[in-house]
Amino acid sequence: MPTLQELLTVIASDTSGTAVTAHSYGGLKPEQIKALAAKDHPTYTGKVRDVVSVGDELLIVHSDRLTAFDRLIAMVPYKGSILTAISAFWLKEAQKVVPTHYIGQPHERVLRVEKATPFKVEVVVRGYLAGSMQRAYARGEREFCGVKLPEGLIPYGRLPQPIITPTTKAAAFEHDENASPAELIAKGVCTADEWREISAMALKLFAHGQAVFERLGWLLVDTKYEFGRTKSGVIKVIDEIHTPDSSRLWLKSTYADHMTQGNAPDMLDKEVVRRYLLAQGFSGEGPVPVVPTSELVGLAKVYLQVAETLLGKKLETSGPTVVDVTTLLK
Repeated sequence: MPTLQELLTVIASDTSGTAVTAHSYGGLKPEQIKALAAKDHPTYTGKVRDVVSVGDELLIVHSDRLTAFDRLIAMVPYKGSILTAISAFWLKEAQKVVPTHYIGQPHERVLRVEKATPFKVEVVVRGYLAGSMQRAYARGEREFCGVKLPEGLIPYGRLPQPIITPTTKAAAFEHDENASPAELIAKGVCTADEWREISAMALKLFAHGQAVFERLGWLLVDTKYEFGRTKSGVIKVIDEIHTPDSSRLWLKSTYADHMTQGNAPDMLDKEVVRRYLLAQGFSGEGPVPVVPTSELVGLAKVYLQVAETLLGKKLETSGPTVVDVTTLLK
């Protein structure tokens, strides 16, 4: 099988966008979803993944869809294959410190996981002043989801300690809303005891993630976690962990120099596309700008760099073929 690096090099040479389309996977097709439903396997379509119910388990199918600002932006070739590899690595690695719903990876784009009832909250852990919080801090805001930040923090600087800024979990392509733990509890999203358990697990996992990434030369800046309660009653980490789709990663080796010069850190996540969109005047409203092939392939190569460094091997692919989920059903 060809390596992803080889295929991305070929795709990059075609600026027309034809190769990007040919090597991108859009997810389960309507006829597949209909056939699965007829066999009592309902599906849920999220922003980038399709989830198939199989008894007490789920099959999570990763597409190549790219979203930003709660909008579908473009297709990134083989992004789903790369993210599946990263998610599988971290869901297994995380089990050293917290329980996760991971069972296995039956296909390069598919994870098999334990079904869980999700808590309707995204647990965002932040270790640095970055992203939307940085922009809000620059506007004068100092309190974030019940946490007060001190004066004098600098853009891209490390926070005194990691903080949690939860958001209520919205439907796909709808806006999540910031919420304090007290608000989550008042709304019935979780109990006080559940929040204590969830937040403790999130901070423990974030510390573990930072340690692993730092050994590899990266800084885990912030990330989001999701949690669910399984049939056995155990609260476990669900969904993806520490992927470039759900996290900010910066290069450690150049971070100090960039900070001294007042420049943004070197980034290994989809923030590079967000910045491109912002430069085009797009932040979620109006028509989505066309993203050049160079930007899309560049992002895929960044994701691939993360995956291959974590796994310690070159990733190969069987190509952008349709995922036949029926062969993975038990």
